[in-house]
Amino acid sequence: MLHTQIRAFDAVAREGSFSRAAGMLGLTQPALTIQVKALEETYGVKLFTRQRRAVVLTEMGERLFRMSRRYASLEEQIREVLTESSELERGQLSLTADGPHIAMGVFAQFIARHPNIELSVAMGNTRFVREQLLERRTDLAILPGIARHPQIHAVPLWRHTAVLIVANDHPWAARRSVDFAELAGQPMVSREEGSNTRRVVQEAMAKSGIRPRTMLELGSREAVCEAVGAGLGFSIIWQIEAEGSTRFRTLAIRDATITSSDYVACLKSEQMRRAIKAFFSVAARISNRGAGIS
Repeated sequence: MLHTQIRAFDAVAREGSFSRAAGMLGLTQPALTIQVKALEETYGVKLFTRQRRAVVLTEMGERLFRMSRRYASLEEQIREVLTESSELERGQLSLTADGPHIAMGVFAQFIARHPNIELSVAMGNTRFVREQLLERRTDLAILPGIARHPQIHAVPLWRHTAVLIVANDHPWAARRSVDFAELAGQPMVSREEGSNTRRVVQEAMAKSGIRPRTMLELGSREAVCEAVGAGLGFSIIWQIEAEGSTRFRTLAIRDATITSSDYVACLKSEQMRRAIKAFFSVAARISNRGAGIS
C-alpha cells in the first residue's frame, strides 16, 4: 500500500496537478486523491497546498519528493535488471530543454529508434532547466554550462556561435557584418534574467566596454525575434536560431567571437538506466562537439 501511495504522490509532485498525474498513471482523479490523502493522514503530514488550479509542495513534501524520485529511479533500474535480456521496448523519459532548435532533432531520432519509449518534453530558460534537473523533476536535460557539476553526467551536444539580427528595413540590413563596437548606444532587445544567451552576451559586452540601450527584455527566443522584426532594436542570438528566417536579417560580428555549448545531461545516479543511455547514444550521433565529458 505504501508503494502505491508514494507512486501517486510522486506523480502529483512531478506534474503539479492531480488531474494530469491521474492521466499519467491511468487512474481516475478521485482514486489518486484518495491515495495521497491516505498517505498524509496515516503519517500526520501535509504534503501539498492547493492554489487554485495547481498544487504546491510543502517543506515536508519537498523532502519526500527528493526521496520518491530516487525511489522511482531505483524501481526503474530493478526493472531493467530483470528485463536486461530483452530489447528496450517500453518505458518513460522526461526531458527539459532550454530551446527547441537542437533538442527537436534529438527527439525525432530517439523516437524513430525507440518508438515505444514515452517521451515528455518541457521547455524553459537555462536557470529553469538546471533547477528541474537538480531537483529530480526531469530525467534528462539539454542546456549550456552544466559540465563538471559534481552531481551531473554531461556530454557536449552542440557548439553555438552568436550572430546579430536586425529588422529587414534597419540601416544595417544590407550589410554582412558589423564591428562589435558599433553596438554601443544602439537600441537592443534582450533575453530575460536567467537566460544563458543574455549572460554570455552581457559578459562579452562588459569585456569590450560596450553599453547598448536595452529597450525590451523578453522571455523567449521567439518573442525576441518578433520584436527585432518589428524594428524595436537589434539582438544577438545563436546562428542556428537565425537560419532560414525571413523576419529579420542576420549579420556576422567581425571582431568578437561569442560562443556557447549545449550539453545533454542527467544526474550521475541515473546514467546507467537503459533508456537514458539510449538517449545519450542518439545524441552522440548528431553532436558537432565530439567526445563527451563527465
